[in-house]
Amino acid sequence: MKVSILLFAITLLFSLGFDTNVSAQFNADQYFNRAVDRQKDGDPDGAIEDYTKALELAPEDTDSYINRGIVLRNKGQVDAAIRDFTSALRIDPKLASAYLNRGVAYKVKGMVEAAITDYSRAIDLAPENVSAHYNRGTARRDIKDFVGAIADLTRVIEINPRHARALMNRGRSKLSNKDPEGAVADLSAALAIDAKLVDAYLARALSYRALSKLKLADEDEQAARKLTLQQKSN
Repeated sequence: MKVSILLFAITLLFSLGFDTNVSAQFNADQYFNRAVDRQKDGDPDGAIEDYTKALELAPEDTDSYINRGIVLRNKGQVDAAIRDFTSALRIDPKLASAYLNRGVAYKVKGMVEAAITDYSRAIDLAPENVSAHYNRGTARRDIKDFVGAIADLTRVIEINPRHARALMNRGRSKLSNKDPEGAVADLSAALAIDAKLVDAYLARALSYRALSKLKLADEDEQAARKLTLQQKSN
């Protein structure tokens, strides 16, 4: 009698869908969670191993592709990272985070135009994404599209007025766009938030020189040298 009840219970579980797929998904989640922990703990190889096992059990898991891609990119395996981000997008073409991270990988490879395209796709899908606007702004600055860079960095500052690096890079873009007064305003605002931005002092020194304010330029250059020495000694 007990054997018959046990067999009935097992049959019922399988009829309700408690099959090997559910078991596999449970194991995939376990591997994913351990991979996240390993990633946080500074064990990239262990994280990659676990994300790979998770994907073997759940091949449509876009989070595992994206996270493994980030770890691979950070390890310098940029081409493999791009493949992972692309795989995630094949599964779900509306993943802003996959476009953003693939854009970063393209930028690392020096493929700035491809990076800008991906950042733009991320922005289309997530218009308030600060990282996408900031990365596209700095990438546009790299290709000397200073007007585009200023527009993107302005959007970052609208969303987060205390984004010191956005202020710094908008100031640098304004200087390159022949607006030294606007550059000084942005660079001063950036330094008021983060007084350790060496590049902001150097860019403001150049802006002051363009405005013939040589004493202020000298002071900023001295501040940049002092900070650089401090940072090297730490």
